[in-house]
Amino acid sequence: MVKGLSHRDQNTHDQTIHSFKKIFHGHGHKLQKVTELAQKIKEGIEKISPFIQQNTQAVCPECKDVCCINKHGYYNYEDLIYIHALGLNPPDYKFVRNDTDPCQFLSENGCSLERSIRPSGCNWYFCGSLLERMERSRDYQEFDDSLLEVVTLWMALMDEFAQVTTILNPPDSA
Repeated sequence: MVKGLSHRDQNTHDQTIHSFKKIFHGHGHKLQKVTELAQKIKEGIEKISPFIQQNTQAVCPECKDVCCINKHGYYNYEDLIYIHALGLNPPDYKFVRNDTDPCQFLSENGCSLERSIRPSGCNWYFCGSLLERMERSRDYQEFDDSLLEVVTLWMALMDEFAQVTTILNPPDSA
């Protein structure tokens, strides 16, 4: 497994996915708290998704400089932990695409991936125009509070995964 996973390297990507499959398949019982946290994160994202969608529907169609480019459409190391904790597999990628090309998951109707399973580079980026519109909404504070809950759960998930995998694969004591 490689922290700081490079989305440009298919071999590293594939090796990391293989490692996570082995860990979650072979030690799922030890990762129960990780899977519970991932489910809570998914529910939190689903809770805030309508607010984000309402605002992106108003802002994004008018945008001249589309943010949904290929380089944001790849899962990082932490995203892959979350995806595997949910018992899912990441989508297949076309690694030959340029970073500045439109995202491979962008369709005429927006993203083809559910918000709760989108890569964090995509999911948590709000351009200035979008953020400005969101902040003017009367529901913004509730959204912001819910987003903070998701972030807190995300950090707890990463901490728990690190603790369990350290026990499974202790560092050399030499």
